[in-house]
Parts: sequence; structure tokens; C-alpha cells
Amino acid sequence: MAVVIRVNNSVLGALERPALAWMADRLPVWVMPNHLTLLGFLGAVLTAVGFILSRWSLAWLWLACLGLVANWFGDSLDGTLARRRRIERPRYGFFVDHTSDLFSQAIIFIALGLSPCAHFAVACLGLIAFLMGFVYTLIGARVHNTMRITYFGFGPTEIRALLFLGNLPILGFGVIYLQTPLASLAQFGPISGHDLGISILSLAGVAGPRTGGRGSVAGRGASVGLGSRLACLSNRCDCTLDPLRPGWRRPLNRRRCP
Repeated sequence: MAVVIRVNNSVLGALERPALAWMADRLPVWVMPNHLTLLGFLGAVLTAVGFILSRWSLAWLWLACLGLVANWFGDSLDGTLARRRRIERPRYGFFVDHTSDLFSQAIIFIALGLSPCAHFAVACLGLIAFLMGFVYTLIGARVHNTMRITYFGFGPTEIRALLFLGNLPILGFGVIYLQTPLASLAQFGPISGHDLGISILSLAGVAGPRTGGRGSVAGRGASVGLGSRLACLSNRCDCTLDPLRPGWRRPLNRRRCP
């Protein structure tokens, strides 16, 4: 499997990365990345249960908040632990990590739509936006060996943080509905803060892959076209990944890379 460069411009990355490294170095030896991946998935299940049970009592959102923390801890720390201990398994880790992320985000968004916090249609819109970004990330990893974790500074960590923070006002004051002057939106009923936040992030998530996101090759106005990259991948030239410029390639010999 070719080496894939991770591009993570997370807004919280400056705080998250040192914290994850600190925790990974202090975990017991018997704790393995697979254990953390399982913990992350169970955290997603716990979050979903909390959102669904909040239909009967908003106090269950505390359970959803606990699940979000467990999901972040397991999902973010499994890869860090493998890299710190130098026990990476690229193919296996790629499959397990992304499969876990796919199912985790799906059940969280669906459960959010079943809660009183957001309309089901809006939660599905958020899930669709996540899946679009997810697929585009995998396409980027396959085409030019660059995997974007974030778009416009937002990634899984920021989404969890916003869901966590969005639950706190509801726990204190109940579901907050916004008044809208747009008659076309009135037919959908009252709009909650979660509805508004998910809608804005969904639009940004759809625009992110199209523009390449901040700091990506497309965002820098790269002159190398998709056809040229595909030519490289089809062995029509001998080239390798340029580690200094994600998504760009440099020739290995005298034959120029298109």
C-alpha cells in the first residue's frame, strides 16, 4: 500500500495532537489500538442511545455527551498509539478505522434525527454531507496519495465538540427554537439550534471537497491536472510522491512527470 500523506488542518489540532501524544505515551502496555477502536465505536453507540432516550427525558443527553467523549478518545487515539509504538498496519488499520468511522457517524446522525434536538431530515442532510466528504477523502487518497482529514479547519473532532457544546444549553434550558422570517421554512416547523448548525456545516462540507479546502492542492491553484495524476498512477511515467507538496509528484529519473 502506497504511503498516504495525512492533511489535518484542524482548528483544535494545536491542542489535540500534543494531548493525544501525551495520553498515548502513558497508556498501559496491554492497551492496543484495536481496543481503542472498539471503545470509539461503543462511544458512538452510547451517544446514539442517549440521543434516542432524550425523546422521553432531556437528561439522557448527559449520556450522549459521555458517548461523544468516549468516541473521540478511542477514534482519535488508536492511530496515535500505533504510530507512537511503531506498530502500524497500514492496510488493516485503514480498513478498520474507516469502517468504524463510517458506522459510528451514521448511527450518531440517525439517532440525532430521532431526538428532539434536530429534525430527522436535517440530521440526514448532515449525514449526507459527511458521506460526501468521506468518499472524496478516499478518492483523494487513491488518486494522489493525500488524505484530507479536515475541510476549512473542521473535521471529526470539531463535529463532536459542537455536538457536545450544543447539548449543554439544551440540558440547562431545554430545546431552543429559532424564529425565522422566511415563510418557506415555516412549513417545516420550529428550527432548533442543532438544525441551524447542521445546515451550515453541511453546506460548508459540500463546498469543501469542491474547492479543495484550505491548504489543499486545489486551494493553492495547482497546475497539475487530474489527467496528469492519473497518468502517473497508470505508470506512464516514473514518479514518486513529493513529501513537501501533498498531491504533487516528482520524477524518479530523466523521464519527466506530466
